Amino acid sequence: MNPAIFFSGLLSLLLFIFTGCATSVKPNAASISIPKATPPIPVTVGITEVDQKLTAGFSDLAVALKKNLDESQLFKTVYYPVRPGDPLDGEIKLQLSSKMKMDGAWFPKAFFTGFFMLLPSPFVKYHHQYQAECTLDLVKGSQKLKTYTVTSSVTATHKLWVDSMEQFEASATEAATKLLGARVVEELNKDRALLERELRPKPQ
Repeated sequence: MNPAIFFSGLLSLLLFIFTGCATSVKPNAASISIPKATPPIPVTVGITEVDQKLTAGFSDLAVALKKNLDESQLFKTVYYPVRPGDPLDGEIKLQLSSKMKMDGAWFPKAFFTGFFMLLPSPFVKYHHQYQAECTLDLVKGSQKLKTYTVTSSVTATHKLWVDSMEQFEASATEAATKLLGARVVEELNKDRALLERELRPKPQ
C-alpha cells in the first residue's frame, strides 16, 4: 500500500474520532421549564394579530407561544386562531422575529483550520447565537393595557463536521423558542394583579 495513502486515511480516521460530531445547545430545551402560574386567572384571551418575520429555521412562534401559555395555566382559556364569535375578555397582539448570529470569528477559524490541513479541527469550535424576539400588546376593547418586549438567545456550538445540520438547527431553534415562551410567561405573571383587575369582567 502506498504510504502516503495509508497515512492520509489514518489522518482522516483520527480526525473523525477526535472531532466527532460534537454539538451542544446551551441552554437546551430539556433544561427550560415553562413557569406554572396557577390558579388560572378566570378570563379568556385570544391571540388576534400576529406579525412574524422568521429566519434561521424557526417554526411558527405564535403557535409555540399559545402552547406555552396553555402549559403555564396563567389564563383559563387562550384562543389561537380566534374565530368570529369567540368570547374574549382580552386580546394579545404579537410581533415576532428570529435570527441566527454566526460566530464572529468563523472565517479566521475556518481559514486557520484549512491552512493547517484540518489538524486543529478537533480543538476549534464554532459558537452561533439563535435568537427570538416577541413584542406583545395586551389589549382590552380599544385600550392597550401594556406592551411587553421579550428576547431569548441560546448558544449552539459545533466542531468542523456536523452529523445533521437540520437536527443541529432544530435543537437550537427549539431551545430559543421555548426560552422565549418561558420569559413571556414570567413577564405576564409579574403583572398578575394588573391582569386580574383589568381583564376580569366587571360586575353588572
